[in-house]
Amino acid sequence: MVISVKRLFRTGMIIGITTGIFLSFISLTWASTRQSKIDPFPTYPSIAPNVAFWTDIFTRYSRSQGVIHDTRNLGRIYEVIALDPSQTNTAAKKNKKTKKRILEQYEKILLSLATGRPPATSKEKQTAKLFGNKATPKDFKQAARRLRCQTGLSQEFKEGLIRSGAVIEQFKQIFQSHNLPTDLAYLPCVESSFDFTAYSKFGAAGIWQFTRGTGRKYMKIGYVVDQRRDPYISTQAAARHLKINHEKLGSWPLAITAYNHGVNGMLRAQKQKGNYEKIFNTYHGPSFKFASRNFYSEFIAARQVAKNYEYYFGDLSFQEPVQFTRFTTKGYLPAKALTQGLNLEIKTIQTMNPSLRTPVFTGRKHIPKGFELRLPKRITHKTITRVITDQYQARQKPSKFHLVRKGDTASYIARTHTVSLNDLIMANGLSRRATIYIGQNLRIPVQGEVVPTKSSRTKASSKTSSIPKTTSSLPLADNAGKEAKPVSKEPIINLEIVISDLKIRKTITQSNQMVGIIQVAPEETLGHYADWLQIPTQKIRALNQFAYGKHISINQKIQIPLAQKDKDRFEELRYEYHKEMEEDFFASFSIDGVDTYEIKNGDTIWFLCLNKLEIPLWLLQKYNPVMNLNKLQPKARIKYPIINNRLGIKI
Repeated sequence: MVISVKRLFRTGMIIGITTGIFLSFISLTWASTRQSKIDPFPTYPSIAPNVAFWTDIFTRYSRSQGVIHDTRNLGRIYEVIALDPSQTNTAAKKNKKTKKRILEQYEKILLSLATGRPPATSKEKQTAKLFGNKATPKDFKQAARRLRCQTGLSQEFKEGLIRSGAVIEQFKQIFQSHNLPTDLAYLPCVESSFDFTAYSKFGAAGIWQFTRGTGRKYMKIGYVVDQRRDPYISTQAAARHLKINHEKLGSWPLAITAYNHGVNGMLRAQKQKGNYEKIFNTYHGPSFKFASRNFYSEFIAARQVAKNYEYYFGDLSFQEPVQFTRFTTKGYLPAKALTQGLNLEIKTIQTMNPSLRTPVFTGRKHIPKGFELRLPKRITHKTITRVITDQYQARQKPSKFHLVRKGDTASYIARTHTVSLNDLIMANGLSRRATIYIGQNLRIPVQGEVVPTKSSRTKASSKTSSIPKTTSSLPLADNAGKEAKPVSKEPIINLEIVISDLKIRKTITQSNQMVGIIQVAPEETLGHYADWLQIPTQKIRALNQFAYGKHISINQKIQIPLAQKDKDRFEELRYEYHKEMEEDFFASFSIDGVDTYEIKNGDTIWFLCLNKLEIPLWLLQKYNPVMNLNKLQPKARIKYPIINNRLGIKI
């Protein structure tokens, strides 16, 4: 058989090309696998400007600087403005006005450029230059809607890194135990700056900022114990949550974004666009806004800074890990007995056991049975057992409240529940005249409770003239016996008191089943009712003939199945849920006045709370108790509080 040289050469070329392609494929696959093993968190070219932006925010700019930038193109920075770094209300107001003025100035410049008029002033020329020679009027018009000011965070980030020293190695071990990348331990740099007391306006708590709904999948969250605040338990929860995200979405960029945006939201985005880069560049979901789009970029920047802190901040003196003695309680234990028996300060127990809520330390509740206490390492199990064995209680203290009805007086309520009138007034932040209003839920003090002479939350909010100061030990006025007043459009706001109707309004018998009728209060879901009754949610849906996925609205009447023993327990847990939510909020935020907003066409109560007013619905209801929040009328004016965080910085 004769084979021509030409044919042989051609065959050789084909074999060579095929071999080359195969080797290239193997090489790329190996490189990709190797890269994946080296770094499961890729920095895509499209997010590089965002990563650089956040790196500068975390390291270069302080709270005395505000960066005016484009929300889609973070590499486009218009100006860095000076802010007042003082952590005061005055500085916060001043900075808010400064930011608003500068943003409006650039909006005006961009809209002027959008008309096609050549730039005239130096600032207009500088702005136009950022867009290049090929910019169109449409580009300028779109940019006018994408202006934002980001305050520098270098000091906060640095302080967070220092705090992280107490826990970061243990966090890495937790992630490793779940076969997850250990660098996920740096995510709290973005979420909370490792502030163990962090709490958001909408109820996310702890360094991992778990919402109540997500947190309950992995942790205990209630009036006595909130494990979201425990750094070690919440990190175990974060590892489990992130692992599920990754299993569902298939990549860490998507899984981390889902930590902010929600896994279902990211599944919808993935179905529409595919991979992370396409989502980042082209996805415009209704709730996929600035925070969600930038979350992964922030993580990449934070991780880079944290791992190379010396380059950015020099040498840091990190907090040292704390060594504990761990002890599990065998009964319900008064915190006072523990502190006195072991000669410890209450603050020590609180710091070492952050998941125990304030009612435990004021005597309203006991440390629960089966709780794993953390105590100073020097204290032995033998000593703890000797001190507390005789102090155990058989049951937890109940939470009692009284729904104020027409004809009630403070004196009558105190007598009914066999508590002193003075304690009732103190516990509820009432004025010296003990004025009460129909629909208020007054907390009934329990035996052994230390009722403060002054409320910390009222103190934090004392600048709001409509909020009454807590009474001192001055003698009570005669009208402590006057009947409760009806709620009006101008109620006195008492931040100590839950105002929703939390009682079961009535019970009926239906098909040999006791049924309770309740009115939906803000922040409640069918899942809450099912949880408090320890029944499946579907049982409540079936009773009310609700289709799956149907949402309930505030003030709606709902039927719930009841056993006789359920009624008091349901009401107690319901009250504790609302009381916990409000107590936690006012421990972190204060009220610095009241403003009004005029309702516009298309406004809904949820949109207003989340996007415009940025306050929880239950708080908005306090300031508008007689307004139907389900049916907002255009042109109507709604009152809302101006909120400051506990450091006095406007949020």
